[in-house]
Amino acid sequence: MPIFGSGLRGIQGPRGPVIREITFTAGGTGANATETDLFTVTGAVLVHSITAYCTTSLEQSAGTPELALGVNSGTADFIASTVATLIDTGELWISGTPTADSIALPAGLKDILVEENISCLVGGTNNISAGVISFSVLWSPITSDGNVVAT
Repeated sequence: MPIFGSGLRGIQGPRGPVIREITFTAGGTGANATETDLFTVTGAVLVHSITAYCTTSLEQSAGTPELALGVNSGTADFIASTVATLIDTGELWISGTPTADSIALPAGLKDILVEENISCLVGGTNNISAGVISFSVLWSPITSDGNVVAT
């Protein structure tokens, strides 16, 4: 019986949410060209949904930093590079245009088969100097060792 439209038989309802909050700093997590693992994935899992909610606006010291969400081998698989300073307090980051209103999750953020760590990548021309995003994942195991934990 399909669960949440996944169409995969035998999949249990979602587990979680597993939540990881990231505080960006210019010399650390917000450094340009830095990939940060958000969730460690073992085995294979079905990600029912992944969301990102900004609790403190992202800032820059200069230049135009960007942020992408994906997996280690495809760092923009979920959300393509977004100008980081467009992501403000109280907004949902689900695309290149963050929103403070209710909105349906796009296809790229739900019903995704994953076999590697989920990560974000800072790119563009500078660091993200400040800001906080809370990431949340609902998931189900596909293999006997399937698991998701906050990194």
